[in-house]
Amino acid sequence: MEEAVMSMFNPKPCLGLTEKNTNEEIKNAAFQFVKEVGYMIIGTTSLDGRTPTARGLEVHQLDDSGDFFIGLAKGKPVYYELQKNPYIVGVIVRETVKRLSASVRISAHVRELPPEENQEIYKRYWELNPGTKALYHKDLDMFRIFVLDRGDGEIFHLPEDDEVCRLRFSFGGASKRPWAYEIDQEKCVGCGTCEEVCMEDVIFPNEEGKYFIHHFGCLECGRCAMNCPNDAIAKGFQP
Repeated sequence: MEEAVMSMFNPKPCLGLTEKNTNEEIKNAAFQFVKEVGYMIIGTTSLDGRTPTARGLEVHQLDDSGDFFIGLAKGKPVYYELQKNPYIVGVIVRETVKRLSASVRISAHVRELPPEENQEIYKRYWELNPGTKALYHKDLDMFRIFVLDRGDGEIFHLPEDDEVCRLRFSFGGASKRPWAYEIDQEKCVGCGTCEEVCMEDVIFPNEEGKYFIHHFGCLECGRCAMNCPNDAIAKGFQP
């Protein structure tokens, strides 16, 4: 029954991908998206441990690993922020003439690369960024490169028909981020309230008459959880 119901749900692919694609395929598509743009708005946590900060940084693939790298000066506040809390979130949004069309989010742990142990990486960075090299020509040792060595991410696509497409991935041995909302099959009584209030019509009954969320098209607005009379919808973003 579940497969029959799901056959009725046929959204457009998300940047050419569907939920049937592997984690590696989704990750590669997201990384290609990032590579083509080459620039991300990257957020960190300020030194007070509370305030979020953000800035635009170029991102590069500098070797055959497929990893992304960012570069910055040792004296910048963001350098000290990463020393204290080596995690970033980066967002790229593309095709926004009228409205959001496609975006990629990456949340990652970053690791500083000492120049003396990573000479080829630094050489490649300077080749790709002669302007930055000119800025720091008096003392190139002021500059440091970080690698995004593990994390997770998401492709979010909103085509012209307003049907949400959402795919998640992980890399470097990390786990995928949990879905924002998940129906607990033990608590679900099959009342159908969630299906009725779903903004995107992506909640369906299974063969047992209980409901599940098709996350590929989920807006993650939370309306299902807010209206469930049995508190059967778990919030994946809560610790």
